[in-house]
Parts: sequence; structure tokens; C-alpha cells
Amino acid sequence: MRKFLFGAIVVIGIMSVYSGCEGKGEEVNTVVTHDTIYKDSFIVTERDTVFYEAKWLRNRFETAGKAYWKNYGDSYLVAFPEFMNKVYQYQGERHLRLEYHGISMVVNAYDDKYDMSVSEKYEELNKSAVTKSLADSSFLLAGKCGNGRLYFEKDIWLRGRTWMFLRVEFPSELTWAVDPLLYYVKEYKP
Repeated sequence: MRKFLFGAIVVIGIMSVYSGCEGKGEEVNTVVTHDTIYKDSFIVTERDTVFYEAKWLRNRFETAGKAYWKNYGDSYLVAFPEFMNKVYQYQGERHLRLEYHGISMVVNAYDDKYDMSVSEKYEELNKSAVTKSLADSSFLLAGKCGNGRLYFEKDIWLRGRTWMFLRVEFPSELTWAVDPLLYYVKEYKP
């Protein structure tokens, strides 16, 4: 009787997830903490489905077509996965924010009040970072940004007092999934 009841619950659960997804053009994944598989009255295995969600998401980042955003005033082009949604763009086309399932990417150019070298700017901004790296005309920062979220950011000196940054914020459990996006930010050159 237990096996039948458990099987019926699983089938009903699968049918409700499937019926909720019908008619939509995009594959939908739900966040599930754990799947537990029972055999008789013993737990056989416990499988973390966050990994499976991350695997699907990473594949999405690796295989996505690219969309492009051009900052004409500061003369740089940024590529991003075409499935990410533009949330807003303002400040004379110097700022762009993209989001997808709790992952956000921000691109911003700005003019600083003060003349600063790359190392001075790096020292000013790296105080809250956990990971830091300095190069000739840019630096990388990574750390926590609250609510179990992490950030990865590249700040780039463009000219004079003009700087830009690319920043990705994401849930910590999806670090592996967003790695292709983080790699793009790390290697980005305007």
C-alpha cells in the first residue's frame, strides 16, 4: 500500500508540474531542495536537485546566442546571452541591467570626480571584496552582496576620469552555473 501511495503522489506531482508548463515556449524549472527516493520504508538515496538546476542553467549560458549592447558615448560594446532580459537602461545609454532567474548583470560607465590611477581606484573599492586582482588598466573584485548572493566585478579605466564596470550578482549555489558569464566578465576588454 505504501509503494502505491508513494507512486500516486509522485505521478500527481509530475502531472501538476507538467500541466503548469503547457503552452509556454520556454522550458521552466522549479527550485526543489531535495528529491528523496524511498524503497520500502528506508531512504535509499538523497539527491541534491540544485545541481541539476545548475546543470541546466550552465548549459543555457554555454549554448546561448549573443545579443549586443553598444555604449556609443564611451565607445564600447558588451555581449550578453540573448535570453537575459533588459530590466532598465538609462543615464544617456551609459547603464544597462540584465536579469534572468535571480542572476543579474550590470554594465555601467561613469565619470569620477577625482583623477585616480587604477591602483588608487582599486584600493578605494576593494575593502569589502573577498577576492581581488589588479592589472594595468583594470581590476577584479568578488565577494558577498547579502542574502546568500555573491558578486563578481571587473572595473576598467577607459580614459581620464571615465571608468566602466561589469558586475554579475548571483545566488551562491549557482556559482558553477554562471561560470561562463563570469569568464566573459573576467576576459572582457572594451
